Amino acid sequence: MLWYTNTMGFVITNVYIFMLALVLAVLEIQIEGADGWAKKLPTWRPPESHWFAHWYQKLMSGKELTGYHVAMFDFVFLIFHFPYVWGLPLTLVSWLHTLSFYLMFIVVWDFLWFVLNPHHPISRFATTENPVHKKWFGPLPVDYYGSTVLSFLVLLPLWMQDTYSVAQWWVENMTLFIVQTLVVIWFSLKVLKIDTWVLKENK
Repeated sequence: MLWYTNTMGFVITNVYIFMLALVLAVLEIQIEGADGWAKKLPTWRPPESHWFAHWYQKLMSGKELTGYHVAMFDFVFLIFHFPYVWGLPLTLVSWLHTLSFYLMFIVVWDFLWFVLNPHHPISRFATTENPVHKKWFGPLPVDYYGSTVLSFLVLLPLWMQDTYSVAQWWVENMTLFIVQTLVVIWFSLKVLKIDTWVLKENK
């Protein structure tokens, strides 16, 4: 059993998750401002010599382990499991879809932070000025590829049941996320003109 039973439910679920990413991205912008990855927040930062901090940096392409991000990632993970608290049967099928959604969500959430952050014009996203991502492959951070591929791979146990439907579900969700992201980019640049806000403040 999935979070939806028809086409309308499919779209509503996807749009709802996108809106969650949008709101959390805006919230983080208000908290972090121009300094990404909690650079100037009074948050817990374990020494890099600790084994768990070391492995976290390896897994996250060199990003520092902070209490802020541990809390945020755990908070979102719990939100994604909220439907099960309200009675959605917890099955392998539903949970793997939930996990896949979570991995897609992380990429959308992170990218929207840049799209809506007036301190970091989207035109300079893939540059050395990026305050968060240091490892890149082509136009995108390595983390984006990793999370996107994982969102697909976690569904592999379901392929034996219906390969086409599983692949279709993933492709359609990714497509909807991309379309909504493009709409937000257009709205940010053409309507809000966020890329000009900091310039105006400095005049």
